[in-house]
Amino acid sequence: MADDPERLVTNALRAQATSTNAGFAVSAPVAPERPAPMSVWWVLGLALLLGLAAGTVAAVITLG
Repeated sequence: MADDPERLVTNALRAQATSTNAGFAVSAPVAPERPAPMSVWWVLGLALLLGLAAGTVAAVITLG
């Protein structure tokens, strides 16, 4: 006579839970990712744009 299907599932789950460390995993430390450094061209371009904007504001104030 075959076993009850529910009993088979229960036994299989119990065996799996005891053989796989009951679902607890050891956590490994993860090194934080550093952001990529900003390119020199980006810095020079932003400096140029800020300089042009400041010059425009100064020209509008002095000529206005």
